[in-house]
Amino acid sequence: MNTVTRLSSPRWPLILVIFSPLLTLPVSWGILLTLPSCGIDEPWWELALIRLALLPGLVDVAAFVWLVSANSQVKKVAAAAGAIGVIRVVAPQLAVGLYAARLGGQGSNPACAVSVFLLVPLAVLILAVWLVSALIAAFMLWRVTRAATG
Repeated sequence: MNTVTRLSSPRWPLILVIFSPLLTLPVSWGILLTLPSCGIDEPWWELALIRLALLPGLVDVAAFVWLVSANSQVKKVAAAAGAIGVIRVVAPQLAVGLYAARLGGQGSNPACAVSVFLLVPLAVLILAVWLVSALIAAFMLWRVTRAATG
């Protein structure tokens, strides 16, 4: 079995979305911890910088690459895995945007819109979305594997 045949398995898009946070979460948090703070009394960050820190999550939408497969089952799985990836990218971005819009910034600096107090709820949201989506992807992976062997 050659490499292309192995990579055209419907398992790979699902494996990608299950395990991608092992790479993207540490990279995002590493970026976040190096961002310059614009806060006066506690750390605050610019909304644009926080959004940039969440960009490594775009790895989750890489499952859409498998849509070019000739195999219809791989395409279906790739579409589902890619949709999971989109939800993982959009949910934290939306939460950060809504938070910034609600607060309107710190003091006289409206660009300084994201407080350190968002980090814990944001981490909980990211982990909850990952857990639910990983369970869905794992169930799909189980079904695909069962169909391939049975």
